[in-house]
Amino acid sequence: TRKKVRSSGINAEYGEEDEESKDVAEVIRMHKEKQAKLAEQMLSMTSNLKQVSLAARDIIQQDNKKLSGIQDVVEKNSTKLTRETSKLEGYNKSSSKCWVWSLLFVVMVIFIVMVVFIRLFPRKR
Repeated sequence: TRKKVRSSGINAEYGEEDEESKDVAEVIRMHKEKQAKLAEQMLSMTSNLKQVSLAARDIIQQDNKKLSGIQDVVEKNSTKLTRETSKLEGYNKSSSKCWVWSLLFVVMVIFIVMVVFIRLFPRKR
């Protein structure tokens, strides 16, 4: 009879433990499910981040190519501008000399014409 009591006591203890272990097992199962969902979400977010970063890398590479092309064009234009500026400075120097001499000539002609005009037509008193 002792065995029966013991076994019934053990069963009773196991019965309580079974309910507690079922509750614990259920909590563990729920946590594992949550962990699995979180792992899936993290995996999908990681793949999205990878796609976005690859797209950003491609865009940055394209921009760098464009910028290097633009830099080459700017350098070419800068050298052309420097060359044309030096040409214009040369033209300005030569044309300013020409204008100065032509204006001096015009002033001298006007002066001579005035002197001749004054001599030819004296003032009446």
